[in-house]
Amino acid sequence: MRSTSSLLIGLLMLGLGGCVSFHPSGPIGAPAETAQRTYPHAAQINEITITDKEITNDNWRRTVSTNLTEQIGQHVERGKYFEHRITFPARVEGDDVVLKFNFSSLDGKRTPHPGYFPGALLTLTMWIWVNGPIYVDKYDLAGDLQIEDATGKPLASSHKTLNLRQNTGLWDSDYANGALGSTQLTQLVESLLKDATSQLPRQ
Repeated sequence: MRSTSSLLIGLLMLGLGGCVSFHPSGPIGAPAETAQRTYPHAAQINEITITDKEITNDNWRRTVSTNLTEQIGQHVERGKYFEHRITFPARVEGDDVVLKFNFSSLDGKRTPHPGYFPGALLTLTMWIWVNGPIYVDKYDLAGDLQIEDATGKPLASSHKTLNLRQNTGLWDSDYANGALGSTQLTQLVESLLKDATSQLPRQ
């Protein structure tokens, strides 16, 4: 009886402790693949802007903006989207381009899976060990990328969203991920880059 009670309490605590909202903020990972076509000029990454109205902590916004600017710059370099990357204090000139990213939604939420508690109870925790879903992770991400020439003239633009609902079990990589949402944010950045760079004129 005591072991059954302990099991119930443990399952309940884990389920109740799983409700959390968060804002994916990186780190941005390496590209899944390199660009099919490298634009034969240099690119500069402008300071990333975050306009998600749900984020009210200005210090968090500034810190994440700075970190994402460097991480996305490295992602662009590794992906070979451009001939090379321009960093401060160098300035764009000639046929160089400027990349301006903005994220208007960085919303993530983790909730207990509705089948977790009854499933784990009925199977005497076997549900957990066979990687039955414990959490439901929801993502509502949105971003924009505008590419401009050295004079500020728009050359290409892209708007992408990532609305995802995924089950997460004990053996999934996101179960104890300290940077929850980093993979999903990387996917959003890649989709923006692929779409926008495909619009650049061939040279």
